[in-house]
Amino acid sequence: MKNLSLLMAGIILFLSGCVTKSGFFSPDILEQQALSYTKKAQLYNSLEIKAAIVAVKLNPLLKEYDKKESVTFLVSLFIDNDSSDPKKQGLFNKEYRLLLNEEPPQKIVTLKQNDDLVKMLPIKNMWSHYYLVTYKTPASKKMRLKLESKRYGSKTMEF
Repeated sequence: MKNLSLLMAGIILFLSGCVTKSGFFSPDILEQQALSYTKKAQLYNSLEIKAAIVAVKLNPLLKEYDKKESVTFLVSLFIDNDSSDPKKQGLFNKEYRLLLNEEPPQKIVTLKQNDDLVKMLPIKNMWSHYYLVTYKTPASKKMRLKLESKRYGSKTMEF
């Protein structure tokens, strides 16, 4: 009888692990698609991360950003020891620049952490600042998004 109870408990545990993904545990389709258009880079001083960026190219993902004249990125940026003044943080920090094929952005919009666009980012954290960054579409098909620091050099992400 004891062996039968153990056998039944084992079968129940085994079968309970064989359920389909749905509801709370289902993957977000847009977040999965965003992975294909996501790049990440970090700037270091010795082995310490001084800045980390995650950028998602929105043009192929969302119809409202699919424009020929501009390219829009959803950007998450962490800067170590960033300014406490919101007007001088993140992409507004004079020590850093974000360039697309060596050109500055046309427009930068600050997003809140609970914004719907931020929710689709595959990598999020409470220390980052989030932005919509728009550039004029470059002549070259190859796009190089570069985070540049006056102190820590630069990193380039190719899209």
